[in-house]
Amino acid sequence: MTLTEPASPYLKRISHQFRIALFLGVTALVIGAFGVFRVLFFGDLGNLSTEVPWGLWVGLYEYFVLLEVGAVLSFILLRYGAGIRELDRLGPIIMLTALAALVGALVSIFHDLGQPFRVWRPILAPDFGSLLTWMIWLHIGYMFILLAELWAYRLGRKDIVKKMAYISVPAGAALVAVLGSFLSVAAARPLWNDLLLPVVYLISAFVVGTGVVLLQHILFSPDRGTETYHRLARRLGRWFIVWILVGMFTALTISLVMTYAEVPATAAILRQMLTGDYAWTLWVFHVGLGIALPIILLFWQETFESSRNRIWALLAASGLMIANFLMVPMNVVIPALAYRYDHVRDTLVRFEYFPQLVEWLVMVFVIGLMLVIFAIGIRLVIEPFYKIAVQTPTTGDDNSPDGFDSNIEIKSKDQ
Repeated sequence: MTLTEPASPYLKRISHQFRIALFLGVTALVIGAFGVFRVLFFGDLGNLSTEVPWGLWVGLYEYFVLLEVGAVLSFILLRYGAGIRELDRLGPIIMLTALAALVGALVSIFHDLGQPFRVWRPILAPDFGSLLTWMIWLHIGYMFILLAELWAYRLGRKDIVKKMAYISVPAGAALVAVLGSFLSVAAARPLWNDLLLPVVYLISAFVVGTGVVLLQHILFSPDRGTETYHRLARRLGRWFIVWILVGMFTALTISLVMTYAEVPATAAILRQMLTGDYAWTLWVFHVGLGIALPIILLFWQETFESSRNRIWALLAASGLMIANFLMVPMNVVIPALAYRYDHVRDTLVRFEYFPQLVEWLVMVFVIGLMLVIFAIGIRLVIEPFYKIAVQTPTTGDDNSPDGFDSNIEIKSKDQ
C-alpha cells in the first residue's frame, strides 16, 4: 500500500521516536542488568538491615499500577464520557503506555519477592479468598485486555476497540481497588487501615492518568502543529487541573479526619510524614514539584498568547506531576512500616529506610525494559495503525470498523 504524502512526516517522526526509545531502553537495560544479576544470583534484596521490609520496588509496583490503570481509565472517560473524538488517534499510544507500565509493575514486584519463581502457584492453584491471588489474576486479565486492544488498533478495528474499552473499565477499577484493599485490611498498620486506600488509589489513578494522556498527546499526537493539536492540549490541561484539585481535596479531607480522630499511632505516623527525617520527600517532591509547580504552570499557561509557550508549560506540568507521583505510594508504604511501636524496646532495631544501589539499578532496568517494549510497540502497532487511519476515509460512524477520525488535519510539514 502506498503511503500518502500527508502521513509521511508523521511516520518519519514516529520512526525517529522509535530509535530514541530503543536506544535509551537498551542503555538502561545494560546499566541496570548488574542490579538484576545481584538479585537473582546473590539474593541481594537491598536494604534488609531495618524493620522496613518494603521499599522502592513495592513503591514502583504501586506507582506503575496506578499509572497503567489511570491512563486507560482517563482516556476512556475523556474519549467516551466527555466525547473528545480527537483522542481516537492517541488510543494505541495510551494502550501501549499502559502495557509497558504493567510489565514494569510486575518486574518491579518480582524482584521484591523472597521466592519470585514460585509466582506460578497462585495461577495453577489459586486461593480466591486471598487478595494476592486476585491481584495476580487481575494483572493477567488486564494484560490480555491491553494486548487485545492493541491488536484491534493495529488492524483498524474500532468496533473491537470500543468493546474492549468498556471491559477494561471494571477490570482496571477492580485492580486498583484490590491493590488498595491489600494494604487497607492490615489492621496492625493504622495508616493503611484508616486511609480508605481503594478510594484514594482510584482517584489518584485518574489524576496521574489524565497527566499521562496530556503528556502523550503533546509528545506523540499526529496532529502536532495544527489548530486541533493546540485546542485539544488546552482542553486536556483543564481536565488535568480539575483532577489535581479533586485529588488535593480528597487527601486534605482524609488527613483532617485522621487528625481529628486522634488515634495515637496514626497521629504519630502523620507527624513523621510531615516533619520527620524524610519529610522532604513529601514537601519538596510530592507537594512542591508534583503539585504546586504543575498547578502554577497550568493556570499560568492560560494567559499565554503563544501556542508554543503554552505547549511547553503543559509539557512541564504533566511531566513534573507524573515523575514526582512516585512519592504518593512511597509515602503510603514506607511511613506505615517505619513507625516504631511502643512495644519495641530494643534500641538496636532500626526503622529508617533509604534505597541501596541495587534497588536503584533494578529501577533503571525496569524503566529500560518499559522503553524497549514501547519502542517495539511503535514498530508493531503504532506505525501500522496510522497507515490505516490516515489512508482510510472516515465514515463518521463511531461503530464502523475503520471509522477512526481521519479527517483531522495533519500538516505536511513536521512541526
